[in-house]
Amino acid sequence: MAYSTPTILISATLISILLPAVFFVRRYLNGGSYADKPCACKQYGSSPPPAIESWRSKLIPTSWKKRHPYQGKQGPVVGLVNGLYVHPIKSCKGVRVEEAEVLSTGLKYDRNFTFAELLDPKGEPDTNSSESANWKFVTQRKYRRLANIRLEIWVPDPESPDYSQDQANVISQGILRVQYPDPSGDSPSTAFKTLDIPYSPTEDQISKMGYTMQKLTVWKDCPDALLIASTTNASAPTWIGEIQAYMGCSKPLALFRVAAGCERQVFRNAPSKEQLGYQSVVGFVDAYPLHLLGLSSVADLDHKLASAVPEFKESSALRFRANIYCDGAEAYAEDSWKRIRIGQSIYYVVCRTTRCELPNIDQRTGERHGSQPSKLMKSYRNIDPGAGLNKACMGMQMVPATERGIIKVGDEIEVLETGVHHYISQ
Repeated sequence: MAYSTPTILISATLISILLPAVFFVRRYLNGGSYADKPCACKQYGSSPPPAIESWRSKLIPTSWKKRHPYQGKQGPVVGLVNGLYVHPIKSCKGVRVEEAEVLSTGLKYDRNFTFAELLDPKGEPDTNSSESANWKFVTQRKYRRLANIRLEIWVPDPESPDYSQDQANVISQGILRVQYPDPSGDSPSTAFKTLDIPYSPTEDQISKMGYTMQKLTVWKDCPDALLIASTTNASAPTWIGEIQAYMGCSKPLALFRVAAGCERQVFRNAPSKEQLGYQSVVGFVDAYPLHLLGLSSVADLDHKLASAVPEFKESSALRFRANIYCDGAEAYAEDSWKRIRIGQSIYYVVCRTTRCELPNIDQRTGERHGSQPSKLMKSYRNIDPGAGLNKACMGMQMVPATERGIIKVGDEIEVLETGVHHYISQ
């Protein structure tokens, strides 16, 4: 069948119009970013991350299972690293990575930012005092919709055609791309807005952008932190007000970044500075640099949930917002680990992770269940006398034995020392 020249021209015109629209819609349905790739950068990790359980069986080869567990150089090799996750903004959606740099503060890019609300003047510290904090960090414990704020990490790419050492994104060591739902909707499928924030701004960039240092309350600590934007500023960018509206936050809202040299020191269950050779510190994580969780432990919880609460869907390991998910070990085997090797690096397993009600929030949707899985966990995981009454434990807190290291998906986990844990409260 022959086509006339006008027909061919019309068809070509329609294709040129419709193809970009189809591509845009596909990205929209997949939750993709509408913004262009940041200059001189490439994406690090994947976001939003898939459910970790969907690819468990694909990671562990049959040949490894047949010889597991086996003796390593210093102890039994009990499992493999199944997944690695960083959460650049505290309580927002995580980013799955295949390899991560380990710093004294934990995984690079993990919890370097946090949202905060202005403290109520009544009964709160004096806002005129330099020793007090005007702002207090917030999490999903209070604002569940934080779970729906998606993050992308873009790092400098020397192979990029627009790469230059003088390029702003290179100077700031990359970009944090934030995708937040339109405040007019409450569905994960609603339209997303996008903004880019310099990941590690220099002093010159801080000055040009008008960032300031403010006191920030993080649990019992009040470190100085870098205020990126706040709704208290009349000239603040519109995005901070839109995120405030989406979260349902009635108090003034701000976004902070950890300031260099203002990290919080870690004590309690952590090894001493003399034992480590350096002082353990953290940014905006709750307590310790790293959080490890065994997938067999989550699978056991799922099995118990299926029997006790049939209407409750699977708990999903991502509800626990760990950094390192391990597979292959027996359920709750991690409870007795004291020192382990992952890949080429050593880690102190310092205490159990005491659980609040945050795992009741589905990290895929931001919806909160009234009681589960917290209620069930409290019935059988109240195992640490130091944690107090009615405190469930799931997962372990860790401190790197050295200030620098690398961890990869697929790394073997070798247990070097086991023992009894006793949680020390704040």
